[in-house]
Amino acid sequence: MNFERIIFRSWFYLRVGYATYIAFFIGFLSSITVIYKLAIADTSLVSLFPHLTEFAIVAIIISSPISVVIGLLHMRRTAAFAADASVSTEANPYVYKIVPGKEREVTIPLSILTARILLKLAADRLSSDEKLELEAVLAKADKLLMGQSVGLRK
Repeated sequence: MNFERIIFRSWFYLRVGYATYIAFFIGFLSSITVIYKLAIADTSLVSLFPHLTEFAIVAIIISSPISVVIGLLHMRRTAAFAADASVSTEANPYVYKIVPGKEREVTIPLSILTARILLKLAADRLSSDEKLELEAVLAKADKLLMGQSVGLRK
């Protein structure tokens, strides 16, 4: 693995780890602390929650199921997730290239070989347009196998 790849992979893992875990917990704890100080500690609600710990436990018990429902609605009921997924797909270079591993080593070469054999077996039964179409697809598959991309990036 080259140095540049290690740097970029480390940068990606840093962003995911920080954003998903560290920033989430810091943000959650900060919110609980600020809400307790501003809305509870200096008001008459302090008799209901005399300590931050009790308020935090109640806040977690109430906010967790609400957050799960909001996340479920985000994933299944809104266009926000679909838009995010489509942008991620368009930006993903493997939409236009072969994924390294079994796809590059087995799946695509086997598909190309199968198509070439079918072309030979059905050569007398295919129209010239069908032959041209199959050969064009095989040319794109060969291009993918060589590491190039196919399709139009948006």
